[in-house]
Amino acid sequence: MKAWSAHPAKRVAVLGIAAIGAVSLLGGCGFEERQQAAAIVNGQVIHESDVQQTYDQLKAAKMNFAENIVVTALVAAPLLKDAVSKSGSWQPDETYASVIASIPGATDTTKQFVEAVALIQSQRMTPADVSAYRADLKKADISVNPKYGSVVQSDEGPVYFTIGQKTPNWVKPGANPAPATAQ
Repeated sequence: MKAWSAHPAKRVAVLGIAAIGAVSLLGGCGFEERQQAAAIVNGQVIHESDVQQTYDQLKAAKMNFAENIVVTALVAAPLLKDAVSKSGSWQPDETYASVIASIPGATDTTKQFVEAVALIQSQRMTPADVSAYRADLKKADISVNPKYGSVVQSDEGPVYFTIGQKTPNWVKPGANPAPATAQ
């Protein structure tokens, strides 16, 4: 015991290295999960595997949505659900039920996607629902895997944002003519 207490600097160094190691290990768990995320909404991870499975289930049911549209709807889904749950203006309806019935073994993520789309298409959100949704959207902490693009805020459309490119592709054929060559 005397050797350990005789070297307080050594003890502090060992404890410091142990603490750094523990923080690194704990932080690494979240990092790996974030790497596999299609998006994160207010700390809730939307996994790429869930997006892919939803995309595949929709495609098998002859519903063709691009993957970034699937991600957009899954990002909006919890915010939309919160907005209408306060007023009760929309509950899963016959449109939702018929679509889910056409997707054998629909996952929870696929059901969330279908619910968000059915809600938007129903146009049953009250002005108060829309205001609550937009306020929640502005406060939301949303990060998207660059594979799908970025969140592009909008004042229009049913969800008031899209996931895609923020700016158009700057390489446009014809806009940058080839330089003349000497003959």
